[in-house]
Amino acid sequence: MRESIIQAAVTEIGYKGLKFSIRDVTARLGISTKTLYQHFPSKDALVSAVIQQSVEEMRAIERQIREDAALSLRDKLRQSLVVLPGGMGFKDLRMLDELRIGYPEAWQYADRYVRDGWDGIRLLVEEGLQSGEIKPFNFEIFVQMYVGSLYQLTEYVSASQYDGLSFQEALNGIVDILLGGITKTAEQE
Repeated sequence: MRESIIQAAVTEIGYKGLKFSIRDVTARLGISTKTLYQHFPSKDALVSAVIQQSVEEMRAIERQIREDAALSLRDKLRQSLVVLPGGMGFKDLRMLDELRIGYPEAWQYADRYVRDGWDGIRLLVEEGLQSGEIKPFNFEIFVQMYVGSLYQLTEYVSASQYDGLSFQEALNGIVDILLGGITKTAEQE
């Protein structure tokens, strides 16, 4: 039942964002609120469970990407940097801000992953440095640029140039700039 409730909440988040209600979840499942509260004492606890499941899903996807022999190192690195949980349905960047403001416990869990979950990327970078596919750079600055760019976007989502920008689109843009820079290589000209 616990897993069914989490999945129903993920579906509701896809439709309504974090403004979904407990009644939306119970109606979707055809259960009473009492049944839901036996598994989750509050909406906060349910949102935290959804975020924790999403982080675990992203870790598993990253692991699959790193182990995929058919992908080049560059593709592994890029795909790992743009991994999102499949079912979260982030419609736009405002949802991250809603999570930060409205669900601090869930936000802390997600934030810890964003700031500290770099072991897999670090392994790919070390592999690329050893093979010569990646030039030496300060990894900690790279992480801070990634995290800072992502969080900076969430603070300015009301600006017209970001309206309607999905979380995935923003993440792709950040990673494209971080990995490729803004200048053309001789091969691209």
